[in-house]
Amino acid sequence: MKKYLLAILLLCVTVGISAQEQEYLSAENDQELFFGLGFGLDYGGLGVKLEYLPTKHLGLFGGLGYNLLSFGYNVGASFKVLPDNKVTPTVSLLYGYNAVIKVEGASEYNMTSYGVTFGLGVDFFNAQGNKWSVNLFVPIRSKAFMDNYDDVRNSSYITLNQELLPIAFSVGYNFKIR
Repeated sequence: MKKYLLAILLLCVTVGISAQEQEYLSAENDQELFFGLGFGLDYGGLGVKLEYLPTKHLGLFGGLGYNLLSFGYNVGASFKVLPDNKVTPTVSLLYGYNAVIKVEGASEYNMTSYGVTFGLGVDFFNAQGNKWSVNLFVPIRSKAFMDNYDDVRNSSYITLNQELLPIAFSVGYNFKIR
């Protein structure tokens, strides 16, 4: 885990240094703002996302939505690896909800997991500057949540309709506001 955090930190520093260098050389303002509709962790479940890019390499975002149990949210940062391309790979780090257990008829097992999530994704830009955003996330879930999930999975009177996946996905369409 520490190796992954160190690698992400080094990537952030490298991208930040590159972004500062390019801003210094460029006289134009690269700030952008996007409003998105979608589903997945960065949209708070089924919801909306607002993303601000203070530089073309760095996106700061927040998502609000419904996570099938209650209100869901996430805040985070994304790093645009090739920001000048129509297809832009991204690396992201977010905090907020990253899993939900909902048990019909046994609400004492209902639980939302909150924690850190790592992501890799791709932004696909169109001619108007709007974008489709597709992401794959690896959530870090709490021990309390995983213990609750094990209790549900091992219960003889609860039928589990879906196994908890170790990854999560998101898809959304984002409108360029400026």
